[in-house]
Amino acid sequence: MKKTVISILLLTAGLGIASPQGKQAPGEPMKVAGNPQEIRMNPVWSPDGNYLAFTEANYKGIYVLDIKSNEVKKITDEASAGYAMEWSSDSKSILSRVAKYEGLKRSNAVKMFDLINSTSKSLTSYRTSMPGVPHWGDMDQKVYMYTKGKLEVFSTGKKASLSKKTANSSKMFFIKDDHIASGNISTKSYKVLDPVKKAKYLNMTISPDGSKIAFEVMGGNMFTMNSDGSGLVDLGKGFRPKWSPDSKYLVYMISKDDGHEYTSSDIYTIKFDGTEKKQITSTSDLLEMNPSWSPDGSKIAFDEYKEGAVYIMEISK
Repeated sequence: MKKTVISILLLTAGLGIASPQGKQAPGEPMKVAGNPQEIRMNPVWSPDGNYLAFTEANYKGIYVLDIKSNEVKKITDEASAGYAMEWSSDSKSILSRVAKYEGLKRSNAVKMFDLINSTSKSLTSYRTSMPGVPHWGDMDQKVYMYTKGKLEVFSTGKKASLSKKTANSSKMFFIKDDHIASGNISTKSYKVLDPVKKAKYLNMTISPDGSKIAFEVMGGNMFTMNSDGSGLVDLGKGFRPKWSPDSKYLVYMISKDDGHEYTSSDIYTIKFDGTEKKQITSTSDLLEMNPSWSPDGSKIAFDEYKEGAVYIMEISK
């Protein structure tokens, strides 16, 4: 990928989107789902780029948009399903931690949703305490999760996905007691990485090539580092980073709030080494959030908080 991001080719007309040079772009992103009555948020691209998953307010349910046909399919309406949803590398399944309530009592379970057959598979029973979130591993053949002081590994029953590089198939990364852990799924061994001392880590994301990690520090900045914990780079203020497909850039948001409501939010991109920071949206009355980079590098999806809608905008490579 060349210096990505960098001129914006917008699809329709309306949301004031600024080019990285600060000039007003001629159009706007295209809305693909949602409105104030039917809120849609948190878009996540499938690895093959053919689908876009998103959720409702409060992360209820999972919906999938077919990019080619523009058809939207509801995958589940379960509570919290859209919070930590994660695509399998073959783009045929979505992994999620769902919730159910009995009065004020909440319990969670890990489920795998098969898009091809419209079926679901429970990998755990419902539990009253499940602070961890699940992740795919071993070329989609396994799912791992660290929760309540224990690392658990589950068999998915899926065949190995050839789209996942074998060299990275045994690696796993997860949050352990607010810290980053790196390990081997086959041996279930891991070590804790603590590059920012006395910090609590969140919103960790692994680069597509497995070489780098991006994360936030609670109450602090956004960082990148090598997957072995070396090469720490402070990127400044930023939230909910997602990698570009070439593992060189991040798309993320910078938002502000007054303690009760968001007061501003815009989308930015930055190179993993802290250079080439670009502001992608620049609006005073809109709140663009939760960006996600398409696998071919040509588009960014995001949601607009006030309208409750999901948008896609094209960018040049």
